[in-house]
Amino acid sequence: MLFRGNLRSIHLCLAAGFVLMITGSAYSKDKGQSLDLTAGAGIRKDKLDWNIAGTTDGTSPNILSELQWTDLEIFQLKTAGKYSIGPAHIRGSFDFGWIVEGDNQDSDYACDNRDCEFSRSNSKSDEGSVLDLSLGAGYTIRVFDERTKSGKGSLDVIPMAGYSYHRQNLSITDGVQTIPADGPFPDLDSSYKARWRGPWAGLGVAFKYNALSVAWTGEYHWADYYGEGDWNLRTDFAHPKSFEQTADGSGFVNSLNIAYALTESWTLSGIFDWQNWTAEDGTDRTFFADGSAADTRFNEVNWESRAVSLAATYTFK
Repeated sequence: MLFRGNLRSIHLCLAAGFVLMITGSAYSKDKGQSLDLTAGAGIRKDKLDWNIAGTTDGTSPNILSELQWTDLEIFQLKTAGKYSIGPAHIRGSFDFGWIVEGDNQDSDYACDNRDCEFSRSNSKSDEGSVLDLSLGAGYTIRVFDERTKSGKGSLDVIPMAGYSYHRQNLSITDGVQTIPADGPFPDLDSSYKARWRGPWAGLGVAFKYNALSVAWTGEYHWADYYGEGDWNLRTDFAHPKSFEQTADGSGFVNSLNIAYALTESWTLSGIFDWQNWTAEDGTDRTFFADGSAADTRFNEVNWESRAVSLAATYTFK
């Protein structure tokens, strides 16, 4: 029900964004109004890790099990829209990516502080997807706007706020048991889904000189985290949901956009995005095949993402 509810929320947000874009297009000829539509593609690299303790008090040991997904290589498509009325604007973005390469490590410990490691498996994580959705509003404050013989330059500061949703659908396949060194084991096809959602506040700075513009945006996010796993080889666990994890967290999202106006309507951009998220002090609940469940401490989850993209923007004025 939770997953279906999130899908409904995404669909409603996309529908609302689409209506805003169409409305902006219809009235874009009015003075002081404009609509920017952006589409692009790029490559992205992510990593995500989480760990749990042996008890709800965070002891016995303080780190019992730790999962790490590293070197996740992703091909990503980007879309965005911004509808401006004078200095105010509404904006939305939607990114979707396919994971094409990645690694996973699953470690279990008998002693505190990652000591006495008694089990480790190394696997592939070359399937899955990522999704990012954001809606927000901002207000442009013009710091200066000057014309010289060589051209025209301006500097803007833009306070912003909004709401975002992020998801990673991760896989674990092709397992190799490295501690103890038992080698490959068959039929591994486990999955983990991570979700981050919540409001954000941010600030943008945009400098423009003639056809060249450079813009940076930074956002602070308050995150509600939910993780869900299906460990397919664990016959004592329930399926398709073997466990779930909840925690409160936060995230920093940064974006640098270097753009060149080819014409009055068309702009070509190079975009660098960086995200860093964490959540901690939550609950991990395991569901067993006999219908019972047990809780332990969810210590923390960390997610980092970097992306480089090329995009084209068309402006209706």
